[in-house]
Amino acid sequence: MRLVLATLVACVLPLKATATMEFVLGGTDHRTSDATWIQADGPITESTVEDFLTFLDEGPDWLPRRIRFNSPGGSLAEGIQLGEELRRRGFATEVGSHEPHPDWPDMPYWEFTRRTPGECASACAYAFMGGIERRIEQDSFVGVHQFYSVSTESGNQNDAPVLVQQGVEQEIVSLLLDYMLRMGVDGRVLVAAGLSGPDEMHWIGWGEEAQETGLSHAPNEWATWEVTLLGDGVLAQSARADGLYRMQAFCTQSAGAFFELFIAEPPAEAQNASYRNWLVDQCLPAGSYSQGQGAHSILGNRVGASRVQVLDRPGGFGVVFPLGRNPVVEGSPSFLYEDAPFMACYSEEFIGNEASMQAAVQMAFRNCVD
Repeated sequence: MRLVLATLVACVLPLKATATMEFVLGGTDHRTSDATWIQADGPITESTVEDFLTFLDEGPDWLPRRIRFNSPGGSLAEGIQLGEELRRRGFATEVGSHEPHPDWPDMPYWEFTRRTPGECASACAYAFMGGIERRIEQDSFVGVHQFYSVSTESGNQNDAPVLVQQGVEQEIVSLLLDYMLRMGVDGRVLVAAGLSGPDEMHWIGWGEEAQETGLSHAPNEWATWEVTLLGDGVLAQSARADGLYRMQAFCTQSAGAFFELFIAEPPAEAQNASYRNWLVDQCLPAGSYSQGQGAHSILGNRVGASRVQVLDRPGGFGVVFPLGRNPVVEGSPSFLYEDAPFMACYSEEFIGNEASMQAAVQMAFRNCVD
């Protein structure tokens, strides 16, 4: 595959030999998973992957596993190899530029920046596909079009580029489709590229097309709350897109209302360093910022840690908070996020989704299981 891809060169208008993609640290030092990123600006050249690996090797151990592209494209082969490297290393990808942050000037660590819109076109789009999480923000765009060789019929680089010969083109299309499917992107993106001429661009923004084709992929997003029947009662639930975490609300006639967090971790793997033990042995007893040591605020209700149950569930375990009868339903469903007792127990895994939460949970609490 690499031998064939190595025959592919610029996917945009010929670029000056001196132009190359540059990598710098962007964002701020705020303690969130996306506050800091590696900003990648400029065209993708034959040295881009090597330059990127050098940047990682020479940087500190805490460099973020998130890269933000603002690039017109360049070498298709190098773009794909960069995407493969990003996937292997577990990087998230974004599209956009950045600018100096007006609220944080003259910082001693690095120049703090904030996100601004940008574009990731042509070969850059294939590098972007390598992200395990892929984000296209509003007013930013990914551009795809037909690939071509910079060779020309006359051999003059100033002439218009010509498409590669048919046999090679079919093989390259097959390899591109294989790459996209392995990255989790729908083949319709390649169709859109093929219907756009080499001097045209099909732009994909943050909306429906990006989501339906998997070009935009957010495994950490929580779904809108929904209700389903549970025996004679109702279950309200919301799950994260990657299926690793779930929130549920229900009640029983005998014991009242409950709120449960599900974590996908097989009990057999629950050892000292596991997420389960961190949660049960450290953070549940620690309590919360608003309620103090040994207590947590769940949907606006105070729950003592001694009342919380940790139960084995198929494929993981559940943390069950009893809320009693006639509990309130207010605020955010988040746990150990907005109300974490200290940074060691701060987690973004249980942010949850407030969309339709109040109506769904209240319905579940009004329709208890016998």
